[in-house]
Amino acid sequence: MYFIQFGKLRDVRLDIDMVLTMKRVFLISVILCLFCSALLADIRVDFKNSKKTETIKTINVKGIEYFAVSELQAVFNAKSITEDRIENKINISIYNESINVLQNSSYASFKGILYNFNYNSFYQNESWYLPTTFIKNTLTTLFPTKLRYNATKGTIEADPVIDSRVKVIVLDPGHGGKDPGAVGATSKEKDITLDMVYLIKSKLENELDDVKVLLTRSKDEFVSLQARTKFANDQHAHLFISVHCNAALAKTSRGIETFFLSTARTTESRAVEALENSVVMDYEGGQEAVKNYDDLQMILADMHQSEQLEESSNLALRIQLALVEGSKAVDRGVKQAGFYVLRGAFMPSVLIELGFITNVEEEKKLLNKDYQNELANSIVQGVKSFKQKYDYIQ
Repeated sequence: MYFIQFGKLRDVRLDIDMVLTMKRVFLISVILCLFCSALLADIRVDFKNSKKTETIKTINVKGIEYFAVSELQAVFNAKSITEDRIENKINISIYNESINVLQNSSYASFKGILYNFNYNSFYQNESWYLPTTFIKNTLTTLFPTKLRYNATKGTIEADPVIDSRVKVIVLDPGHGGKDPGAVGATSKEKDITLDMVYLIKSKLENELDDVKVLLTRSKDEFVSLQARTKFANDQHAHLFISVHCNAALAKTSRGIETFFLSTARTTESRAVEALENSVVMDYEGGQEAVKNYDDLQMILADMHQSEQLEESSNLALRIQLALVEGSKAVDRGVKQAGFYVLRGAFMPSVLIELGFITNVEEEKKLLNKDYQNELANSIVQGVKSFKQKYDYIQ
């Protein structure tokens, strides 16, 4: 009897051991499933000191998780992502740093050092894809104080990214008040430029919901050149666009040209520079007032460091191309000159010469409402093109 009872006791113990073993197997399976799902799921990004949470969507390719590079733009407000097909690389600008990813490879270059993210990038459906190891391992290595991968949760903990999108644009109607600007047969530059910026402002606000457009002057009043750029800086503007009409002794001179701040390289550019800068000598206090404007070479050195020169050049090019295409006017090109009104602007800035008010035919066009609409539409298209590039490369 004792043996039978012992046997039953042994059987019970075996059953208990089996149940415990099954529970262990079940728990291990659950843990593995959770671990695998964490590895193969979309990546959640939690931003420090914020309730904001974003998700990086992934796709599975032969057991490896990949994400579209464009996801970095949506989640981290990556300033730009550009593809260089000549050098076979993708440039990613994030946290104000630039990373070059070699196409169809597993390598990224950062400050002259190569980093291996283990699996090759590839191109599919008009988008480049990178393995999630690029985020979990490479980016967290490159930005250890800003990005951290939480392996337990399978999430990225990130510092907030400054929103660098174009949201504030300052339009500057040239001249005003006691300063008429260039004078034509029947009109003054100060009046045409004010009409034009109101048109441009209206169209920008209609087409770009997230943009605030401000004017350096909203009526016929005199505003010093320094006060104009100071206003743009004080408003934390992302773009500064000064609108003007050209003038020349040769009454046949015609066409549109767009300038960005740099040293004038041609006689014509120097002439336009002298014309627009003469307001300081004539209306702001003469030679003493001129001394108040900082040395151009120092500003240029600053701009080279801050990349404003390149961005101003790019903005000028996009606006000029749109203007010429839209108006069919003579293309006088993108040029550089040392305009006082652009000095000290801490954002991409350009000066547009819409046409020659001293040319009778162009003056008539500049006063024509339909033509003004064409010019305004073209400037808006140029700004939108730049904004798209500056905000996100689509």
